[in-house]
Amino acid sequence: MIQKIIFDCDNTLGLPFKEVDDGLTLMYLLGVPELDLLGITTTFGNGRIDQVYPQTSKLVNHLDLNVPVLKGEGQPGQTPDTPAARFLVEAANQYPGEIILLATGPLGNLYAASQLDPDFFHKLKAIHLMGGYLEPVKLGYRNLQELNLSANPIAAQSVLNAHCPVTVFSAQACLDAPYRFKDIRNADYWPRSLKWTIFQWLLAFGLFTGKFVFYLWDLLPAVYLTQPELFNIKDFSIEPSIKDLQSGMLIEGDSSKNPVIKLAMGIQDQQAFYNHLNNAWRDSAKRYSL
Repeated sequence: MIQKIIFDCDNTLGLPFKEVDDGLTLMYLLGVPELDLLGITTTFGNGRIDQVYPQTSKLVNHLDLNVPVLKGEGQPGQTPDTPAARFLVEAANQYPGEIILLATGPLGNLYAASQLDPDFFHKLKAIHLMGGYLEPVKLGYRNLQELNLSANPIAAQSVLNAHCPVTVFSAQACLDAPYRFKDIRNADYWPRSLKWTIFQWLLAFGLFTGKFVFYLWDLLPAVYLTQPELFNIKDFSIEPSIKDLQSGMLIEGDSSKNPVIKLAMGIQDQQAFYNHLNNAWRDSAKRYSL
């Protein structure tokens, strides 16, 4: 069964020493035939919007994709009437109940779409997002800040209360998907230039934390689109207060009073996860001549 998806992201793949997982997520999506990518909406996050939008457009052009890339939120509180928000509303109206929105950055574009159309969330099939944490995360000698939900807590609160199924992959769940130097070496399907870009990010992140590994944060909700059996998912009654979301904290509340989301607790079968991921990346590399 083909699933219609929109990818809302803060991609910076290709910029020196910037996060690479959004771009790797796009390459994964292109390697899964069951997914129909309707468009890519961009937001600030890993970089400024005037970095994210052109870099994502450049990547899409390089891959020769016939997929629209829309510029979205550059900072919290700006006008909701952006090309990204308008596209989200138009797509939801064109395919009511069919679109899964994969969100891997701050959630301002989704919130903006709901401001333009109060029924926007009702028209989505589901939202899969990466963000938040259950407790502070320490890697090496660094306490990592949460940078998705906390970047626009008002938007995050709105999305977590959305009138459609919401599945959240927190930082804790994503720690089950490390990526190391050996993984880059073994990715024989990628060109040297891409491997070098990924190597630069691993080096930068390793110097920042003292632990030479990065995590495939955004890949988990993407893989969940077609491989839900690989993950440990539970119902989670969330109390999404602005105060807690300012730090990205996910607090469990009373299920009779608060929305219930699906919360990923981790990967059940890591080997199957990596096998599937590498197969999809290999297929996209062949199909799009990376």
